[in-house]
Amino acid sequence: MKRVLLINGSFLNNSGCGVIAKHTYDILRSKGYDAEIYTAKGRSGLSNYKYEELFIEPYNTPKRYITNFFDFYYNQKSKKNISVLLDDFKPDIVHVHSLQTSALTYSVLEPCIKRNIPIVMTLHDSFLVCPVMTLMKSDEKYCYGINCKGLNKLPCIRYNCAGKLEASIRFALMSFIYNITGYNKYISKFITPSNALKDLILKSKLGINNDRLITINNFISDDELQTLPNYNNNGYFLYIGRLSKEKGVHYLLEAMKDLPKNINLRIIGTGPEEIFLKKYTADNNLNNVKFLGFKNREEIKEEYKNCIATILPCNWFEIFGMTNVESFINGKPVIASNIGGIPEIVENNINGLLFEPGNIDQLKECILRYWNNPQLVIEHGKNAYHKAITNYTADVYYEKLIQLYKNILTEEPINANNR
Repeated sequence: MKRVLLINGSFLNNSGCGVIAKHTYDILRSKGYDAEIYTAKGRSGLSNYKYEELFIEPYNTPKRYITNFFDFYYNQKSKKNISVLLDDFKPDIVHVHSLQTSALTYSVLEPCIKRNIPIVMTLHDSFLVCPVMTLMKSDEKYCYGINCKGLNKLPCIRYNCAGKLEASIRFALMSFIYNITGYNKYISKFITPSNALKDLILKSKLGINNDRLITINNFISDDELQTLPNYNNNGYFLYIGRLSKEKGVHYLLEAMKDLPKNINLRIIGTGPEEIFLKKYTADNNLNNVKFLGFKNREEIKEEYKNCIATILPCNWFEIFGMTNVESFINGKPVIASNIGGIPEIVENNINGLLFEPGNIDQLKECILRYWNNPQLVIEHGKNAYHKAITNYTADVYYEKLIQLYKNILTEEPINANNR
């Protein structure tokens, strides 16, 4: 086995999924594998890429959505184009990362299935379970009941989970179509970055049994691994991520409102809640909170290096949380919500502190505990660094991935003729 085709909506560093997909491509190439990619137009990140002309531009405007309605959910053009790539490249295995873009869709799986090419899919989110991928209703309540089980996606519309009815209908329809194609049964193995996502899939009546699920954690690149931990700090806490409701930054600001004003918080990121969060900060005279906006990787490294700890106050089903690992590699503990895959990384009172999602009092207690106990911060930071370099490296990821590929190629293929 030497030829691997990687499929994802993007191989750029603009999302966690894109980063992992690109790093997987880089690792395989560095190890001598012939790896190629299929993605959306302009999102390969590669100069003069030989298959670039086969990539489709996403239908990301209302006009293009209307005029390409059916292709938005099942892209016939991508199905045709990837067939050309498959016949030219002849991969031994196809590794899918995400298809949630109109430039791909589940249509790209059919040519792989017809050619009896084994397919592996990494689940970077909970889309197979929840159309909006957050397991949150529009009222910000967590969907403990997993309402959208199987083919029933109507609860997404009933609860308007996307916040806008048009978007809720669109996501629900996309999820329904993806499930009704039946292509999932031809995927040899699903990779979940956390056991929490694996358990969620098993509970959701998707017809995916335990034998087809394997947990392989996300990882930090070799470049990031060269980072030296810094157990000192400049006296501030740090949030890095998207400024959206499910990330729970509003809970963090509520906590800051009642904490001593000499405790500082720095916030990196942008998003739909940015204006609201800044207004809340100004209205409550939170002069100890600074919004830094977008920062490049080098600037973010400096922020990690100088913080006391990072804080992840999300109230949605966080699949893994790469910012936790990034914090660890810098020798910084994490204060985080006890939800999703987070507690698999952040171990309470060992390399961080956990609190129940949305519990402002518990969040305040965690912040104060680190503020008042600098030695505890150092102890937890050292534990965090050790866990990062032991569990979340590219080498660990590569060994598990290649073993999975080899196992799949020795199994009886799933024959498309038996559909």
